[in-house]
Amino acid sequence: MITEREAIAAARASAKSTGSSKAMNCAEFQRELPLIIDSGGSPEQEKHLRSCAVCRSLVDDLRYIAEQAKLLVPMFDPSPRVWEGITEKLQQEGLVKPFQARRS
Repeated sequence: MITEREAIAAARASAKSTGSSKAMNCAEFQRELPLIIDSGGSPEQEKHLRSCAVCRSLVDDLRYIAEQAKLLVPMFDPSPRVWEGITEKLQQEGLVKPFQARRS
């Protein structure tokens, strides 16, 4: 997790390294992060990414998480027996009342 102090220091270092006070800072970069991850980013965003270790690390982490998420096994609903067992246990504990069908 990036601290505010790290983001400020990285933004200052980025501005100094580019010789411009108008260079993209970490806050601007991170606001645009969803678009950057999807599209790869603009030249200005790429420039910031090359010069800022904090944002580069953040993007690397997010890309790693996205790749690992693709490996997750899809989950299936448990069998009705599982739900029946949960209901029975909750009823025994007094946390839910037994279901009674309405009479019409």
